[in-house]
Amino acid sequence: MRVRIGPTGRPEQQLLRWMASPVLCSGGGAGVTAQQVVRAPDPQVGLAWDIASQRRTMTLDFRIDATGRPLSIVRRTPAENAYVPDAQDVVPAFAASRFAPGPERTGCTVTFTANLTPIAAAPLADVMAYTVFPTSGRAKAIADRLRMPGDDCADPEPAVLLRAFPDFKRLPDQPGYPSWSMVGYDIDRSGKPTRLRALAGSGTPALDVAARKAVAASRFERGARAGCLYFYYKRGTILPPPPAPEEDALRPAAATCPRDHVWDRKPVLTYPSGYSRRSIEGWAIVAYDVAPWGQTGNVRILQAEPTAEFGDAATAMIRNATFRAGGGGYVGCIDRVLYRIRRPGTPTAESAPD
Repeated sequence: MRVRIGPTGRPEQQLLRWMASPVLCSGGGAGVTAQQVVRAPDPQVGLAWDIASQRRTMTLDFRIDATGRPLSIVRRTPAENAYVPDAQDVVPAFAASRFAPGPERTGCTVTFTANLTPIAAAPLADVMAYTVFPTSGRAKAIADRLRMPGDDCADPEPAVLLRAFPDFKRLPDQPGYPSWSMVGYDIDRSGKPTRLRALAGSGTPALDVAARKAVAASRFERGARAGCLYFYYKRGTILPPPPAPEEDALRPAAATCPRDHVWDRKPVLTYPSGYSRRSIEGWAIVAYDVAPWGQTGNVRILQAEPTAEFGDAATAMIRNATFRAGGGGYVGCIDRVLYRIRRPGTPTAESAPD
């Protein structure tokens, strides 16, 4: 195993950004075609160790519906459960991306590759993106990278007398992804912000304007400062899934499982990791059998949207549940699991099997 050694002679973390390949689709009878991206995926920037033995690519198979939304997203890996380090946000981020509308496209694929860069050499916008949404704390190298020659706004930080905020409810909704804006400014001797400038962000012009106005309306203790930074962000609004089919539409003709289950150990739903942060909803249709002693088995995903990870979460839930013993066993049990969010940032799973 090889770890990158920095100029200090000690191992150093790198800034990690996932880069997407061109998206190609083979369905529709027109051969392999490249797809126009309307909203690019934005997997979270992170810190990682540059370990040569770790595989840092992830390939996804999916389809694109008529609105340009990627659906039926499945990871394609050499091993069924191969672990890809630092990739927790790749699939959720891709589920929130968009392509040009048109006829439904199938047989689509994209590959994400991890780009690792020393923090001191990383693009400033990437360093700021990590500062807004840190994944593993804030390394000293991050603070050093953000500080330009002559900056003194952190020596120490000036006391805030008034912190203004945008009216987030009036800003455009961003289904499935958070928006952010980093503002740079100086402070004059009276404590008023001056020389405001938008430094980086998620490409949301309305938030950029509102962020600068909010900083301009803020006030600080007296004393001139240079090189101050402040960011605002808005959580992603709910991205609902496509309609889910009813269980009966997929129930086998030979099924013996009662529609009203009598649970001994009830299913406990857990929202798939990464999707609650982005407010992405989903569903899964799960089939399984039940042994005479009540243990579930032969659990399998029939359908899941927008990604297979909702199906993975649903099957794990069913495997840990049991029926009340004494029923003689069943085959062909079908349950539809809906993952819904009551409000941004507060996940809840509804319509659990009961």
